[in-house]
Amino acid sequence: MKSKYLRTLVAALSIGALLVALVTAMPNTTSAANLTGGNYTYVINGEEVTFMFDPVVRKEGLLLPTEVFTQFGIKLEGLNTRNITLSKDDFVTRLTLGANQALVGEQSKVILPAPLRLNGRVFLSAELLKEYGIDFAQDGTMLFMRPLVETMPEVVTWLPSQWDAFFTTRGFTANLKSDAGVFFEGRLALVDTDMANSTNMTGSYGTRARLLSLMETHTLVMIKISNFTNRSGGLQTAGFYLVDDQRRQYDMAQVVDIGQGLLNGKLAPASDRVGLIAFPKVPGTVKSLTLWYDANAAQVGIFPVTK
Repeated sequence: MKSKYLRTLVAALSIGALLVALVTAMPNTTSAANLTGGNYTYVINGEEVTFMFDPVVRKEGLLLPTEVFTQFGIKLEGLNTRNITLSKDDFVTRLTLGANQALVGEQSKVILPAPLRLNGRVFLSAELLKEYGIDFAQDGTMLFMRPLVETMPEVVTWLPSQWDAFFTTRGFTANLKSDAGVFFEGRLALVDTDMANSTNMTGSYGTRARLLSLMETHTLVMIKISNFTNRSGGLQTAGFYLVDDQRRQYDMAQVVDIGQGLLNGKLAPASDRVGLIAFPKVPGTVKSLTLWYDANAAQVGIFPVTK
């Protein structure tokens, strides 16, 4: 009887030990033991930077310690409350602990993973970095970050009449043939830094930084298409190209969405859409650029190039 009791006790202790071992081995990215540094390497502008804490890993992505954000001049407020504010150059993001919904500038967005407070420390989604013009990439335990633009110029807001004038002084109006056979009105303009860094183009700090960075290697054309017909239609996705005054051709490199997407589906009647087309960088010696569009089978207009 005694031997049977001992065997039962030993078996129970063995099962308990096994359960403890299994629980210990299970990954738990939110435990106090993980609030340490050294397992991840932060690389900012090509140089390793030491922070006290590693990121918190979630299936939706990484949560970074707040020190990463302040490293880039982003001011944080409310870290001891449920409502946290990020701000830089008057661009404000409002977050709530545990909530995926955020107010980024004036736009409501889903930001994943949700903000987290862990053992008194706040961790924020790496996705927020792009909203402040920070390029972020991960390679295993290496985290690479750099500002897209070293120094952002002061943001400007043009009056509607001033903004409208850009399409006259830097562009033209033309009819663009859609895939439905009807013509859209297209207002087109060469983009300069004043346009790219204005709230008229976009209210997003991150998007302005992306555009200014893109302009270092590309020439941007802004296009607003309006459908005044009674039929829906779309534009060719790769039908635009530029020819300069020295007869060099620049094929469309990419479409840059700054709103609802220039080529994102059909354009319904009585609606419009705005986007940017990026071409390879045009040399500074060029005096004029002609825009061609395959669907029109002809040139659609000439951009005056101002210095």
